[in-house]
Amino acid sequence: MALQTQIRVVPLSAWYEDKFIRFLEKDKILHIFTIYDLRRFRDKTKVWIAFKDDEICGYTFIFDNSIVHTHGTVESIEPLMKCISLERAIFVIEKNHLKVVERFYRPEGPTDEASMGNITKYYVLKLRRKDFNPLIKHCVKKLGIEDLDEVSECLGEEWRTRIQNAISSGLAYGAYEDEKLVSVATVPEIVDEIAMIRGVFTLHEYRNKGYATSVCSALINELLNKGKIPILWVAKDNLPARKIYEKLGFKRTKHVLLGFKAAKIV
Repeated sequence: MALQTQIRVVPLSAWYEDKFIRFLEKDKILHIFTIYDLRRFRDKTKVWIAFKDDEICGYTFIFDNSIVHTHGTVESIEPLMKCISLERAIFVIEKNHLKVVERFYRPEGPTDEASMGNITKYYVLKLRRKDFNPLIKHCVKKLGIEDLDEVSECLGEEWRTRIQNAISSGLAYGAYEDEKLVSVATVPEIVDEIAMIRGVFTLHEYRNKGYATSVCSALINELLNKGKIPILWVAKDNLPARKIYEKLGFKRTKHVLLGFKAAKIV
């Protein structure tokens, strides 16, 4: 009778770095946040890697002592979860990890307000140039540092910070009504050829009028012209957002993720 191979868990170190990076780069769409944060915010990241037969079979990634990602085989998740000591955290996990994670943490709320229940199901979408269907019906422009005061005035200080961060590392676009900024879309994270669209927002009174479609179209157009592959996560229950992205030409990838706020089970 063959002996069952044990899962071995180790913290990321220089000894394992090259092998781990090669593992991540096999699927940059799935691992975009891990790659990006390791490159730009290494001091805020903690990674534990699971090995089986000297091959990586999973990992958990903690950012800023608050956000936890799990990736890999189901059997790797339990030993990885034992490395996490946070009392509360925001989890992003592969959907088949849920039963294991729930042995350690209790979901208390979704990560997307449009979600029904305590867990958000995210579809990971990708857009190829041949599928792109731009629809620009409003005045749109690329946002720069000179636009930040206007962002504060129209959208508030939180959005000023988010757009400033996107401008420094990626792209941000805005849509206007009578010279007023009413809708934005950003790409804070770009990893090589992969560009993650986040921060799509329209003022409440201007929703359902095509502004988000216009601003996303302009943003995507620049990304494609730069040779980037636009991707995004959209909550399964956020039907208005899904409708916009599908209209623009986004298609579902094989990846489905779950997001939720959780408390450690004592």
